[in-house]
Amino acid sequence: MIAVVDYGMGNLGSVEKALKYIGSDCVITSDAGVIADASGVILPGVGSYAPAMDELTNRDLVTPLIDCAYSGKPLLGICLGMQLMLEGSEENNLERRETKGVVSGLGIIPGFVRRFPDNGLKVPQMGWNKLVDVTGRLLTEGDYVYFVHSYYCQLGLTSDNAASTEYGIKYCSSFEHDNIFGMQFHPEKSGAAGLEILKKFVAETKA
Repeated sequence: MIAVVDYGMGNLGSVEKALKYIGSDCVITSDAGVIADASGVILPGVGSYAPAMDELTNRDLVTPLIDCAYSGKPLLGICLGMQLMLEGSEENNLERRETKGVVSGLGIIPGFVRRFPDNGLKVPQMGWNKLVDVTGRLLTEGDYVYFVHSYYCQLGLTSDNAASTEYGIKYCSSFEHDNIFGMQFHPEKSGAAGLEILKKFVAETKA
């Protein structure tokens, strides 16, 4: 059973539908016990960084997610969920008056979330784009997948980079560290390529 984490800020229905389409048992939950008992965990996300961290904190989900990451259980962060797994983000830092210039995240993966620079391209990036420099075991070089985001992950360790994408700059569009996976794109909205990625993630939960 895969637990899809409900903290009020994710494409829960789309992720659930995609998982069921590929024949995977899943449950949408904010229960720490269910997350602990699941064979794999997906942290989706749509919205702003600081409110998302507030929701995870208020629902007592921060420690269960960190415990999951260190347990060896497959954990996948999607879009904002990927970003939350880093140390922090520039997003919302001004209204929060953060002294370090970032809003703190889960700190599972070294790195910080940065806003796309002003390079003449429309922000947010919205639409299909290509995965390049693929090293991640869930991904395929050259696949086109679906993105919607204004911020990107700047990793602390280049060895965690599982794929890159170009949008004015070349940035990390997926990371991988042992059992921990992050995808800036939405596999649940990326057609056949995305379903194949989710199938490979499900297979990780059964390994």
